[in-house]
Amino acid sequence: MVTIKDVARLAGVSPSTASRAINDSDMISQATKERVKKAMEALDYSPNYSAQNLVKRKSNTVGIILPVREGQDSLGNNPFFMQIIQGIAAVCTDQGYMVALATGRSEAELLKNVQNMIRSGNIGKLIFLYFKTDDQVFDFVKRQRVDCVVVGQSTTKDPGNAKFVNNNNHQAGYDAAAFLLQKGYEAIVYAYTGMNELVQAERYKGYAALMASKALTAQALCITLKDDRKSQKQLLDQLAKRSKMAFVVCDDVLAIHLQRLIKQAAADTQLAIISFNNSVLAALASPALTSIDIFPYQLGEQAAELVLSSAAPSPQPVLVPHQIIERETTPFIV
Repeated sequence: MVTIKDVARLAGVSPSTASRAINDSDMISQATKERVKKAMEALDYSPNYSAQNLVKRKSNTVGIILPVREGQDSLGNNPFFMQIIQGIAAVCTDQGYMVALATGRSEAELLKNVQNMIRSGNIGKLIFLYFKTDDQVFDFVKRQRVDCVVVGQSTTKDPGNAKFVNNNNHQAGYDAAAFLLQKGYEAIVYAYTGMNELVQAERYKGYAALMASKALTAQALCITLKDDRKSQKQLLDQLAKRSKMAFVVCDDVLAIHLQRLIKQAAADTQLAIISFNNSVLAALASPALTSIDIFPYQLGEQAAELVLSSAAPSPQPVLVPHQIIERETTPFIV
């Protein structure tokens, strides 16, 4: 971990001078402040304002980091996230904390916003509402040793100061495929947007495990929310293979998009769809979606309680259960 001593050494000043420069002391010349600032940037150093403020009892805000929002149709706009935030806010309010949000239209923009959030000194704890491989934002927070909770699972043996809250997404994917199998479907396809998102990857692994246990072929269909023509061609290729087909879809928003593509394709295929999140969109869809409720409000509550607790960091997650909510998109095969 980079310290104030490293910054001072690179800037050619004493640690106390570096500290005063960082705090914009009138005792330090502007030229020295600029040297210290450049050293901080070169070393990617952030002052540990969170620790200072905790000592001073000034840091009473929990930062919430949302996934990158690439466009209006991005899964980052999902009402699922609002439900998690409501759960976090309820617990934080009860314990005298406020919440602040960080988001961005790109990973670089999100990283900049999180850096500013930490460097402001007002944020002492963070909650990530996503987790993916090779994430610059999480890596930065880990280097700063800020206490954080991730809604998701760890992929590293050294999670830094992170704790984790999650569903058993592997089991949820398995259960989704098993539910469709009970309805008589054997041609079952997993539809997703990106396997670099660990939630989607784990659900696929669970689905694939069920298919393998029944000697059935696992098939994955990547659907982009930006290119309908490409997605529709891939879908038609799948539908042409079978007269009866079912889909395990990673999210309610994507499931509704899939419903629209199917309608446009006007395919003569008996279809079933089961998705995840059981958001308000699932009940409003036409036909209404069978969806797996992963209890996002409870995920938010657990995340807030964990980030405010004194529990030691651990890669082992606190697990929240899931439940299949059956509606109109999973009829028995005729």
